[in-house]
Amino acid sequence: MIESLIYFSPYLIMLIAILILMFGEHEEDEHYRCFRFSRIMLLTSLVLAVIFYNKPPILGFSIGNRYTLIFECMLYSGSLILLYLSRKWFAAMHRPAYLFCGSLFITLLFGNLLVASIDLRLSSACAIMLMFNNYLMLRYSDVQKESNTRTRIYFALILGGTFLLLGATLYIWQMCGMTDYEKIRLYLEFEKDDTHTYITIIMLILPFLFLLGLAPLHFGQTETLSKTFLPVFTYFMLLPTIAVWGGFIHLNISVLPPIAAYLQTFYVSIALLSVGVGAIGACGGQNVYKIFSYFAVYGSGIILLTLRRFTPNALNSGFVYMFVYLLAILGICSCLFGLKKKGEYLFMLTEFEGAAQKRPYITAMMLVFMFSLLGMPPLSGFLGLFSALNYQALHHHFYQLIYLLIMMLVVGYAFLQIMRTLYFIEHKTAFDRADSGIYTAIFLNAILMLIIVLKPQFLAENIYQMLESMFQ
Repeated sequence: MIESLIYFSPYLIMLIAILILMFGEHEEDEHYRCFRFSRIMLLTSLVLAVIFYNKPPILGFSIGNRYTLIFECMLYSGSLILLYLSRKWFAAMHRPAYLFCGSLFITLLFGNLLVASIDLRLSSACAIMLMFNNYLMLRYSDVQKESNTRTRIYFALILGGTFLLLGATLYIWQMCGMTDYEKIRLYLEFEKDDTHTYITIIMLILPFLFLLGLAPLHFGQTETLSKTFLPVFTYFMLLPTIAVWGGFIHLNISVLPPIAAYLQTFYVSIALLSVGVGAIGACGGQNVYKIFSYFAVYGSGIILLTLRRFTPNALNSGFVYMFVYLLAILGICSCLFGLKKKGEYLFMLTEFEGAAQKRPYITAMMLVFMFSLLGMPPLSGFLGLFSALNYQALHHHFYQLIYLLIMMLVVGYAFLQIMRTLYFIEHKTAFDRADSGIYTAIFLNAILMLIIVLKPQFLAENIYQMLESMFQ
């Protein structure tokens, strides 16, 4: 009992932080104290998670290995960076920070459990909590009145996803008598040709695709995010994405191999649709948050298209693209934190006109991160995109390869419009002075991307070790 409690201590610390932040008494002017408390609790939980990385936090319901450790470290790192970038803005704008910090801890707690889960009941509960926490973050971000309808649509999608998850879990529990991943996999070995089983698995998968923002389930997120403030937008771009990809990949590797051939057509269809919708959607608006939200749909589509049947080679290519993609997204969001006017972050493309004249270093790095997202050589994004495209070529998926290249050109057009606004339109906006911490975050991000370019084996070796732990 004591041993299990020790192994659960990283999660226990997050639970204590949630209770204090969500239900404690708070003063309006204690922004810095709230962020300081959150950083201390995060770092303490991170240290304990690393120490006990190979010990399951919930015996019989979860595992611990290099795979879970890497995703947990990504979640912790993303949360710490987000707290670092956001802290001064909350104080300057006099916004209560405890709800924002509490929601980060909720995502960390249930995201880490989702990645480590080997029981369908725990996975479903974590996915449901992540969906409702996303809604909490959207409501907290003071969505403008005209977007309330979109928020209600997002809530309706959450209820639909909850219904699908609960229905699929109960059906599988009734059929198998168990919800353990290994037991479900054995059941699917004998029932893989059953139509009801296939429909149940699709019901189970759809909420994960919704959380990842894949088309056609993307619109609730892409439309609503265009009205949020930057810390919440950055949260959506990073933390739920990391957690859900970790849990979704684990589910496919541990449970769904018997029906991988049946699911491949479904995954490819969703992936191709997402790539097309994301690329075209990124060209159709003036809201910068909306443009990058659609690019997230495009990027998730490439990841899913590469993973497809979740073989070791596919996982290797997909993970390379995923890590480089998340790093570039973090870099872009860090640059956006350095561009604001009268204390408010900018989000309309016209507000960025001539930004290169006043913030040359930030805009230059923003272009670097954008073209890294696009996969332009010699940037680190080329390593990820080349890995994804190479997988398509090696497996003779030439039509899909051509389609990806065309969509890459479409996304490139959207990015050229941003570059034109930043560099070739006369300066109109008086930007606030950027905090020195923004430059530090951008610099460190650039250094990490440079290391990946110069030492690609650094990334490859860690991915190999992670895959090895997954297939043990």
